[in-house]
Amino acid sequence: MAYENVLIIIIIAGIVLFGSKKLPELFRSLGRAHTEYEKAKLESQREFVKPYYRSDEHYPTRKKLEEIASKLDILNPDSLSDEELQERIQKKIGTASAT
Repeated sequence: MAYENVLIIIIIAGIVLFGSKKLPELFRSLGRAHTEYEKAKLESQREFVKPYYRSDEHYPTRKKLEEIASKLDILNPDSLSDEELQERIQKKIGTASAT
């Protein structure tokens, strides 16, 4: 009940401050801004998660990297970034093939 009264007061204040013709335009622009914010939020979340789900041959997934590291006896693969893990794997393969 209290929220209804507050909502009515806000609408009346909006009509007084902005006028009845500008109020729908204001709410429309607020709705667009909210939609753009949600789109940007979802896109940033996708970009953050995207590198871990690549499926091409040149960029193996984290799981594949950890499997290779365990086969090559690389210690603590969980504490390494993908790039560091790839470097260590390449070093191990390079030293193993040289001997």
